[in-house]
Amino acid sequence: MITGYRLGGLLMELAPAGVEPDWVNLENPQPEELTEVANWMGIPPLFLSDPLDPRERPRLDNEDNCLLIIARLPIIRETPQKRFETIPLGLILTGDKIVTVCREPGLILTLLERQVRKPRRVGRESLLFKILIEISSDFIQQLRVLEDLAEEAERHLSKSQRNAELMILLTIEKALINFSVAVHSNRGIMEKLMAGALPMTEEQTAWLEYALTENQQAIFTVEVFGQIVGSMGDAFGVIISNNLNKVMKFLTGVTIILMVPTLIVGAYGMNVKLPLAEAEVAFYVVGLVCLAISLAIWLYFSRKKWI
Repeated sequence: MITGYRLGGLLMELAPAGVEPDWVNLENPQPEELTEVANWMGIPPLFLSDPLDPRERPRLDNEDNCLLIIARLPIIRETPQKRFETIPLGLILTGDKIVTVCREPGLILTLLERQVRKPRRVGRESLLFKILIEISSDFIQQLRVLEDLAEEAERHLSKSQRNAELMILLTIEKALINFSVAVHSNRGIMEKLMAGALPMTEEQTAWLEYALTENQQAIFTVEVFGQIVGSMGDAFGVIISNNLNKVMKFLTGVTIILMVPTLIVGAYGMNVKLPLAEAEVAFYVVGLVCLAISLAIWLYFSRKKWI
């Protein structure tokens, strides 16, 4: 889908019919739409198609007076078990216009709707910096979701003998690896912009520095949380193994307790002469003896804390 917007002052609005837009937003575009925009705005076709590749890495490219910036941003897939991914986002500066390309519909507009600190004026460069700032902030928000998942797994761990909590940690670790690669790569793009890849005013430089600060905070948070999750994974494995050992110890104790009555009852089931074999109360006596022996063994094991 192709959507055009006019930028000016503090407003960002849809461009009226017949009015050339300042910002062209492509969301999950079709091949014919990519060709239309490429011919209309003089953008190299690969600049429009590369950001649609889910494996495209963050980079900066310049060709035919068009500056391509590809960054990665986080996204949550609402599957039965939440899946955390990063996807590419293309930002193309051409002439006095900006073009954004993303496979996920509505994602860019969702970023821009957030009420965090942003540039006051809405222009081509300020829109670029808004998006970069929001991408870094989004990583921090997603890390908080991951932290909540880890805390939930920790709450259920004390009585768990399953691998479900370890699978949650595995999901978190995979997400952290993807986040770490993305935030470090995004920082490289911002540093290239700061080094002069894009001419900027003093105010624009300040906003790019703010975007870098947000990105650095995301990097620090990812690294610290990664170390915590790594330690938690080792501890969780030990705790689950210990819980399983407790269950096995309990079942072994119960097996030993039941073994003695089974031996006595089995002996009285043989066709040989045994004490009380002819007595009418033999069943009750044998039953009480088995119960007493089992209770004695149970109390002994309990005092030793074996069960």
